[in-house]
Amino acid sequence: MGRRSLAEQIWEKYAEEPKGQETWLVIYNFQETKPTTKFYDNINRIQTLTEDGQLIQYSVYKTRDQRAAKAIRDLVKHYEGQAFIFKGEITEI
Repeated sequence: MGRRSLAEQIWEKYAEEPKGQETWLVIYNFQETKPTTKFYDNINRIQTLTEDGQLIQYSVYKTRDQRAAKAIRDLVKHYEGQAFIFKGEITEI
């Protein structure tokens, strides 16, 4: 059994929670440091684990899985960034 990635460790905390039906945006920023490439590798791992979500801008992740939103938030905080989660509704005007 190999070592688990940071993404897998974070995901494990939320895996048993309900997925939810809403649309979630995680908006994050790194003020004093730049995230490493491992940060983006771990975002991709969370996306694979949840089979949902995507980066819609450089620092905005959209998902319909609240567990993924929480995991991305925790990942950002691990890399010393600020993260905010918004629940929204996609509409066409």
